[in-house]
Amino acid sequence: GPGLSNAMNGIAYACLDRSPLILFSDGFSSKLSSYVTHQVFDQKKLMSPFSKGYSNLNDDNPLNDFHKVVSQAFSAPCGPVYIELIKAVAQKNIEIKNEFEKKQVDFVPTTLDIDKSKALLLESKKPVIVIGLENLRSQSFKEINDLLKVLNCPVFVTYKAKGVVADSNKNFVGIFTGGKVEQACILESDLIILIGLDPVELILQPWPYNIPVLNISVMKYKTHYVKPSANLYGNLSQNIKLISEIAILSDWVDKKIDDKLNPQSIVELAQKYSVTNPRVTVDAGAHMFSATAFWKCKEPYDLLISNGLATMGYALPAAIAASIENNERGAIAFTGDGGFMMCCSELATAAQFNCNILVIVFNDGALSLIDIKQKSRNLTRKGTTWPQSDFAKVAEGFGCKSWRVSNVEDYKKALIDASQHDGPKLIDVLVNPEGYSEQLKSLRG
Repeated sequence: GPGLSNAMNGIAYACLDRSPLILFSDGFSSKLSSYVTHQVFDQKKLMSPFSKGYSNLNDDNPLNDFHKVVSQAFSAPCGPVYIELIKAVAQKNIEIKNEFEKKQVDFVPTTLDIDKSKALLLESKKPVIVIGLENLRSQSFKEINDLLKVLNCPVFVTYKAKGVVADSNKNFVGIFTGGKVEQACILESDLIILIGLDPVELILQPWPYNIPVLNISVMKYKTHYVKPSANLYGNLSQNIKLISEIAILSDWVDKKIDDKLNPQSIVELAQKYSVTNPRVTVDAGAHMFSATAFWKCKEPYDLLISNGLATMGYALPAAIAASIENNERGAIAFTGDGGFMMCCSELATAAQFNCNILVIVFNDGALSLIDIKQKSRNLTRKGTTWPQSDFAKVAEGFGCKSWRVSNVEDYKKALIDASQHDGPKLIDVLVNPEGYSEQLKSLRG
């Protein structure tokens, strides 16, 4: 009951970020349901908008039923499944004879679109590539980088695909959102190649380009922002190899491949003074523009962000999970003050497990992203600001090492001290929100 309803935000995350997840919950037996009403509601129905499959494992072959529902979690697009167990079923012993094999569903491309794809590639002189989250599950990293060597063209990544192409790659331009920041480069192109782009990744704006699109994707999505000139569905690695054999060197010159955003010192200095190549987790809010644009990634999963649901409160628990997975590498959580206040109690968990995390709070005493939107619509500024809290003292109360800084030199000293300290730590950065507005215009239009 209350446990399941409390988990719904996380379930929505998994659904909209295409993450395979198995949720188990308690359930009511038919006997209990005949007279109990306390905390009772239709749990299966509550999960139905988000869950790809359901089972109560209460049939003659629960192992097969379990395999079936888990397979749904790992089929494209990946997502959550729900297993509801009453007490009697949960106490059964199930003999597992063969290890369950996770399988991704592949779709066979059509011959017609292969021909169209060849024609588009041969006609194109200045293509651009946009990399999306499907590449994470497909692990088509080598094939993409091989294609870039053939084409030598600009490449963008979505938020979720950060690291599929290293930020240091000379062809890397920046983040693709469907906003204005990428338009100068893309409007100069004559073909947009989408590789593994899930439409759930794009912002709520109409597709702004009247340029041919070649879409290479694991599957066909019912709803999409653009009607491609050609589609290749199925195994990403195979289809990328296919177009690599057709592709020819583009007419782009390296000086045209450039990122026009200005660097942000809080993010760049955090990376400069890091000694363990930590993973980075990014919360929702205005600070995410700097964090995603200016933290340099080398590999997939170097930066973790929820783009599908993108509610506040993601960064801290995600950093804890990343640290538990690899505590030597650790994690940095970039979070706004609003998001941190929603989940600061997670510091108790970080302290309990001595997690190697650094929480950097962008403390401007405001919901800056909403504040910017209010101003842009000429609305009265209301409900978006508050007195700046002392998060360093909050962290200290949970047993975490902490610093409170308001200038660059103190911030550098805090980063150096933090790099020499084991366990969870937090830097409360009193930040000026000026600059967020221009970044929002650039990235989202």
